[in-house]
Amino acid sequence: MNAKLPSTNSLTIVALLTGALLLTTPLPLALGVEVSKVQSQLDATAAEYSRLETQLAQIDDERAKLEADLKAADKIIAEKGALMQLRAGAIYKKGGVSAYLTDLLMATDPNIFFRRLHFMEILGKGDTELVDGLRVTQSRADDMMADLAAARDAQAKLVRAQRDKRVELEAKLKGARSAAKVSKIRSFPSFTLPIGGPQAFTNSWGAPRSGGRRHKGTDVMGSCGSPVVAVTDGVITSLRSGGNAGISAYLRAGNGDVFVYMHLRGYASGIRSGSRVTTGQKIGVNGNTGNARGGPCHVHFEWHKGGGSAVNPYPLLNSAR
Repeated sequence: MNAKLPSTNSLTIVALLTGALLLTTPLPLALGVEVSKVQSQLDATAAEYSRLETQLAQIDDERAKLEADLKAADKIIAEKGALMQLRAGAIYKKGGVSAYLTDLLMATDPNIFFRRLHFMEILGKGDTELVDGLRVTQSRADDMMADLAAARDAQAKLVRAQRDKRVELEAKLKGARSAAKVSKIRSFPSFTLPIGGPQAFTNSWGAPRSGGRRHKGTDVMGSCGSPVVAVTDGVITSLRSGGNAGISAYLRAGNGDVFVYMHLRGYASGIRSGSRVTTGQKIGVNGNTGNARGGPCHVHFEWHKGGGSAVNPYPLLNSAR
């Protein structure tokens, strides 16, 4: 049995649909591969930044512990110094060392003699232990200070190298996206990334931070001054400044989820508490305020489901690429 050939109208519809699909294809395969390749490299620099920040937190904790040890040693020195002054004063009042020893040795009551001798032995032993302990503490402090200085120098070099590499990759990614004619902000139906232009991030949820803290968000890296945008439709419920967060903004979505943006350089014109915003609308400027001062510009981005405790935003951000 012969198959029935499609009608002319059917062929026309198929051709139109095929043309439409070609026109709506996001980008040619080769260009898409290049964008993905550069984006992966950028994400690697974000991962390196997170590792360096963890290293810095560990260095700061070690420094705090060392400072506490040195403070304790200073207290011991002060206490022992006061005791030695009192003892020297007592010896002086007795007429000097010879008179003090004579008074000890000439004691007629054996009990008094041995009590005095035992007391001097205790004081002598305490002085010896103090000196030995302080020598060990000072030696350890010198070694740790040297290690700390070397670690900070190494960390600073790594940060500078990572920053230079990120700037280079951002320019490369911008060119690749321009060639592919894709939007600077990739999004899916109701969500977009928080920084416009080239950005990079990695899953740093739970990474150690100084003072025993844990990272409770995702650091989205981007060029200083890049637009910071609303990730979804919602209301700006709070604008804050100060502390570790620096300049920050809180966005409540229609479903009750709250998104927090930290370390901003400033807010967009017209943005205030109570402002209603739409997906992709500029709400601020990328910066490094708060405890990010001196480091690469980025948005510390938090996701609070239903306005509750923070949950890992990385999967949500990753799906928006």
